[in-house]
Amino acid sequence: MPHNQLPFPPSTAARRGAALLACLFFTACGGGGSGGSSTPAAPVVVAPPASKCGAGAVDYMAAGDEDMAALGITCMQSVRAGKETVLQTPSGMARDKAGNTYIIDRAKQVVFKLTPSGAMSVLAGSVASYGSQDGAGGAASFNFNSQSRIIVDTAGNLIVTDTCNNTLRKITPGGVVSTLAGVTEAVCLSDYGTGMPLDGVGAQALFNRPTEIALDINGDYLVIEQGGIRRVTPAGVVTRVNWTNDPANERILRLPTRIAVAGDGSLYVVESARIYRIAGGLATFIAGGNQAVSAESVRDGRGAAAIFRSPRALVADAAGNVYIGDYDTLRKVTPGGVVTTVAGDGKGGGVRDGTGAQARFSYLSQLLVDASGNVLALDAGAPAIRTITPSGVVTTSAATPVTGASVDGKGTAARFNRRDGTAADADGNLYIADYQANVVRMVSPDGVVSVFAGNGVKGAVFTHPYSVAVSPNGAVYVVDEERISLLQRGSTTTVLAHSRGGGGDVVDIAVDADENVAIAGYDSVRHILPSGRVITLIADMGDGFGDVFGTSFQSAGIAYDRSGNLYVGDRSRAALYKFSKDGKPALFAGSPGWMGDRDGPARTAMLGFHGNVEMAFAPNGDMYLSGQGLLRKVKPDGTVSTPALAWGKPVLGGIAIGNGMLIGLTSYAVLHTPLPAD
Repeated sequence: MPHNQLPFPPSTAARRGAALLACLFFTACGGGGSGGSSTPAAPVVVAPPASKCGAGAVDYMAAGDEDMAALGITCMQSVRAGKETVLQTPSGMARDKAGNTYIIDRAKQVVFKLTPSGAMSVLAGSVASYGSQDGAGGAASFNFNSQSRIIVDTAGNLIVTDTCNNTLRKITPGGVVSTLAGVTEAVCLSDYGTGMPLDGVGAQALFNRPTEIALDINGDYLVIEQGGIRRVTPAGVVTRVNWTNDPANERILRLPTRIAVAGDGSLYVVESARIYRIAGGLATFIAGGNQAVSAESVRDGRGAAAIFRSPRALVADAAGNVYIGDYDTLRKVTPGGVVTTVAGDGKGGGVRDGTGAQARFSYLSQLLVDASGNVLALDAGAPAIRTITPSGVVTTSAATPVTGASVDGKGTAARFNRRDGTAADADGNLYIADYQANVVRMVSPDGVVSVFAGNGVKGAVFTHPYSVAVSPNGAVYVVDEERISLLQRGSTTTVLAHSRGGGGDVVDIAVDADENVAIAGYDSVRHILPSGRVITLIADMGDGFGDVFGTSFQSAGIAYDRSGNLYVGDRSRAALYKFSKDGKPALFAGSPGWMGDRDGPARTAMLGFHGNVEMAFAPNGDMYLSGQGLLRKVKPDGTVSTPALAWGKPVLGGIAIGNGMLIGLTSYAVLHTPLPAD
């Protein structure tokens, strides 16, 4: 199972043309996840009764889950192991004057509101619904990614960079969403942005993939995009921010990626691992040098003597100091360019509170400074809100307890690292590739989590495993950054050596009953026969499969059904293709070139390919498909539906089937539910 996104190669003109066609095709230009439907109805609100559920069970009525209410289900023991949390993959955070905290969750595609008392609710968006619809509450939709950020402006409105829609959105305190500036385009299908920024008012302006955002002292919004900084007024007037470089700069500032505003109106920005200040239109180098290649090479000091690892967040305090979320440490830069480490040891491992180097973070995605001078950090990998005092004392908000880790145990005692390369065997054991811990973990049907292989167990030593497959014969195959390994009868052998970081081409694998191994590469599909012979099925087929859309094939998951047919996801077209046993491909599900969440037969239904894609087959031939927002089901004839299942609306990365159970992996928990009979 791939753990990363793959690039989309069309030219800027092709992407702009596709965006225009999408606007013509969809009623309200809501292409990303609307599926051509009208504005969705507001979610059903269920009055929360007194909880009737026992320990470990989910109270769906109290949570207001309309699907479960419609099915008449109130409680179910859906969590097999780990801890299911409200926050899944947060990316941005802001706080208003009343002390309410707002958090973007890109897995759920919603903006949460967290009150000072710890109550959390969805302010805007509908869980796992991708799109660009304006409207109130659940009628609105977004297309957030890990770079999307949020601020509160002087009027109390939330301003969010809806990065993958290429727009700036406004959310009122009451949850009403509108598009402030920009035109909706599906720019995250590419790693390169649009290349065509234009100034203007509202929809006359075009962004180039907006990410970071900061509030200027005059109330304007300063937005980082690929290629520069844009100034946006509360009325939606968009202009470019220009600067000149100080002749004393050894390296000139060209493409800033992070931004903060100091109390005097100066801008602090990051380019690579260097910090600059822009004041009076002049960009001056402040601190940093070459990017650290490891945690051990990070160094405090003045100016160029300081070395950062990966600055990801900036905020300035009242004294003009700039705090930097340097991946998993908090650093401070004085106005004179002196860099010190405030908290975090940078050594990785479990998140923990403490003082200075005793504390540990996962990675810091957005920072705020409160009235007391404390830094509030969104620790996106925990996921939690952490508070760091000026003296370096770190604590975690009780409303967002840390759930991310790699801990074995039973049920809720276990913790997971948000890795979703999964597979299940016939007995219902789930195997998970733990990329950070370099092991494959096993979760038994009764919730016992243990190390199955790695770090010497079964003779296996992995280098960041990321994909797992289990053959019908029970053999376990594992892909890491260096090889494909076979684990069978207590020993480990190498099936194929490769070098993913050095140009290797293994994204995902599948295994059939004859022990044929199918390999999805970045733009290819191959078979490795038990004899070791390699057969190429796809070799970057360009337009491919007879679908004229002007894009190259891009793998997004691979699987065999129980009859030995091979299925491949094509991220570039948002479609599934089926290879019969004689190797001939045909469209199976989705509408090539159209992305959405519409159900129906092939060339009518739309798939999303928003995240990691996994496929699992039920005994009756139905496919269950993750990575599309909500879980989708595909019948053997290619008809797509969105099933209402007894576990509610989890956002799943991994999906597997074993021993009559449908098993899913969220960011921090393994869920299961009986497999539907139909």
